[in-house]
Amino acid sequence: MGRVVPEKHQYLVELPTLSPSEMKLLRRVREAAAPLGERDMQGLSHEQRRQVLLFHVLETIDQLAEQEIEPEKKHRLAKLIVSDIAGYGLLDFLMEDEEIEEIMVIGPMKPVYVFHRKHGMLETNVVFRSAEEIERIAKRIARNVGREINEHSPLLDARLSDGSRANATLSPPAVDGPTITIRKFLSRPLSIVDLLKYNTLTPEAAAFLWLMVEGGGAWAKNLLIAGGAGSGKTTTLNALCSFIPDRERVITIEDTAELQLPVRHVVRFEVRPPAAGVEEIDMDTLLKNCLRMRPDRIIIGEVRGREAMTLFTAMNTGHGGSLATLHANSARECITRLSSAPMNVPKNMLAALDLIIMQARLPKEGATIRRVTEITEVRRSSESGVALNTLYKWEPVKDRLLPTGTPSALMQELSRQLGVPLKELTGEVERRKLLLEYLMQREVRDMGKVREWVERYLSDPEEVLEDMLKGSAL
Repeated sequence: MGRVVPEKHQYLVELPTLSPSEMKLLRRVREAAAPLGERDMQGLSHEQRRQVLLFHVLETIDQLAEQEIEPEKKHRLAKLIVSDIAGYGLLDFLMEDEEIEEIMVIGPMKPVYVFHRKHGMLETNVVFRSAEEIERIAKRIARNVGREINEHSPLLDARLSDGSRANATLSPPAVDGPTITIRKFLSRPLSIVDLLKYNTLTPEAAAFLWLMVEGGGAWAKNLLIAGGAGSGKTTTLNALCSFIPDRERVITIEDTAELQLPVRHVVRFEVRPPAAGVEEIDMDTLLKNCLRMRPDRIIIGEVRGREAMTLFTAMNTGHGGSLATLHANSARECITRLSSAPMNVPKNMLAALDLIIMQARLPKEGATIRRVTEITEVRRSSESGVALNTLYKWEPVKDRLLPTGTPSALMQELSRQLGVPLKELTGEVERRKLLLEYLMQREVRDMGKVREWVERYLSDPEEVLEDMLKGSAL
């Protein structure tokens, strides 16, 4: 772990200070323990393997130390050695901090950088002295996922055992030496209540999206979450999935599996990149396969290629309730990207998409905030194929996602589909908003707990509203 020095934009890792004799001991123990790192520990997870090694290293320190070492220092010394022979070296100290989103190694003799959730980009005091150190960690990452990275195959994109996403590059494409970028995996996924607490969106907008995702139990809408890199698209997608009814079968397809859906019946797919002697399995192939698996919901981590055409074909033939993300800077750009190469979705098929949720990462007072900046309906138009109808727009001065006052065509459509008056449907959104505000006030932020409340409400809304009035907790 480390500490942030905001005024200097630094993140300082508290590394143990070792005397010459302790440095000598560290080298001897590492040499003695290194063969343990090569042992076959089949069936053990990465973390279990590290615990076994830690036990052996502590024993080795006791055997080789010429004088007694205080327990805390001995444990930190052992942890350094285990990180070096079986982990990710000094990066392990950065991996421990939940507030760090991304770790960036940019080459030897240069500081490692991190992106902090509260303080943005920070320089650390972690420095790799040689390219070989960085390359060794990159190769260990590759080996742990059954892949290779070398001069013939110098690019690696992989998922770590904890779910974090790692990218590594070696020379020659990496001009200044090998690089490693790790996007950290949250051990506790952010729920819709977390997003409300962080002001990413408002209870009113979240209640509206809840109704659209759930669809009144019969007419779920197709949603696309768009924005730039690091804007929180996947986090919002994950949170919205807590509104999917529990009885539905969900199939997810991702480049690197990141989603942590609070859904009971879920099948997860991950693409397989091409490698020596291994055939590529791309997103389009997996999507076509999933259409034969009777999905109620199809969720795609990121749409960017020919799988878009397959997805929109499915949407146009009755597969409602699909969710996906896309890199784009505006709702109009989403439509342009979808209808252009390499996606090439015909404009007359684009109206199968119901909603575009725009999200952005924005600077604020030296830190970074993430905001849903726009919620826009997609409607059919005889002139250009689709028309865009903005329902909510972020107001920078107020830092609030506000309704535009434009009537929602989707609410009118859902009113007809469900056979209920529009006024009653509007009241339903209001009741769901009250529940979300109640969960905010009660600090019910755990994804599983939020999910329980959502399921209870869908099963018996009157009982839940009565519990809210009584002030009872789940």
